[in-house]
Amino acid sequence: MDQLLYTVPECCRLAAIGRTKFYELVASGDIPVRKIGKKTLVAAADLKRWADRLPALAVKDSDQSAGKSKRGS
Repeated sequence: MDQLLYTVPECCRLAAIGRTKFYELVASGDIPVRKIGKKTLVAAADLKRWADRLPALAVKDSDQSAGKSKRGS
């Protein structure tokens, strides 16, 4: 069975972000958290949903940029 809930340190490691950024995302409502006693947990599905909403950057065509640098030499 896959892990259902992650701790804050696990979320930070999996998302490659720091604790400060993580808590900013929680405060803004981008990542919902659950509490069990004093422990803060994030559902795996919520973390994945946040990651899926991140914008993807367009990749430049490497052949085109290589051709420009050759012409400029």
